[in-house]
Amino acid sequence: MQFELKMNSATSRNNYEYLDILDRAWAGSGLTPPHGAVVCDVGCASFWYAATLQAFFSPRELVGVEVEGYRLYRDGHTRIDYAAGYVAAIPNARFVVADYAAYQLPAGVITLWFPFVTPAAILAWRLPLSLLTPARLFARIYHNLSPAGVLVMVNHGREEADLATRLCIAADLRCLFRFAEPGLLSAHRGRPAVLSCWTRG
Repeated sequence: MQFELKMNSATSRNNYEYLDILDRAWAGSGLTPPHGAVVCDVGCASFWYAATLQAFFSPRELVGVEVEGYRLYRDGHTRIDYAAGYVAAIPNARFVVADYAAYQLPAGVITLWFPFVTPAAILAWRLPLSLLTPARLFARIYHNLSPAGVLVMVNHGREEADLATRLCIAADLRCLFRFAEPGLLSAHRGRPAVLSCWTRG
């Protein structure tokens, strides 16, 4: 991949980090990554990492869902403005402004990068606590996930991952593997990213 051909240096580095996390996690699991499915990313912000999901999963359709899609940045652009640029060059990719907890889209792969599962996390992003409904979120994931599909979740550190694990189990999801080995591209993180992969129980 050469993300830097189409993105600035900071966004390129972040995409390389996300791709590295996915690549090392699946290599360690011994499983084959799913390809050709509908991939839905939950809480995608401006969906700056759409190219990573496209490169790793080769999806039939790629959908990013973000509840705060109209958030305004200092430069006068909104998240949906930036997302339009990130998905423009990706076939069958789109950005949807919606609360995923009430959104219906059957998918073979659902990805969650650092989901909000604690009040501290959601307040740090200046979002209302009313959006903190993790039980509803994971119930919706179970509902939308195809019978043979996978949920790919990445959390900040083991403590948050353990909390998210309990939420997955309560939603009748079953863990396929968990990966928590920090890589060089993630050295800037105070707490190493923990990736876990789930399917319907």
